[in-house]
Amino acid sequence: MLIIAIGVYLIITFLLTVIGIERHSEGLKIFLLSLILTPIYGLFFLVKEKHKAVKIHYYYCEKCRYIYPVKLKYCPVCQEKGEKIKLVKFENPHKLTNLYKRLSLA
Repeated sequence: MLIIAIGVYLIITFLLTVIGIERHSEGLKIFLLSLILTPIYGLFFLVKEKHKAVKIHYYYCEKCRYIYPVKLKYCPVCQEKGEKIKLVKFENPHKLTNLYKRLSLA
């Protein structure tokens, strides 16, 4: 009976660790908390912890149709030609490519 309880404990700890890794949380920390303390504390930490992924904003030049993944005020390609074109901010470049069909990534 004790072996079954230990097995269930380890399986729950392993599942919490896998979920934590998939959610880009700290998988090792969740594993250690679940193993040493309880899986309930590991589950609490998993729910409390937010995603660590950072949103990337993209900036689009309407004239030369380049997309830049860094924050720029004016398009550097157009500035070399002597023009100051302000970049438009987008969060998802796929929506933009569907809108304009053909774009170049810089």
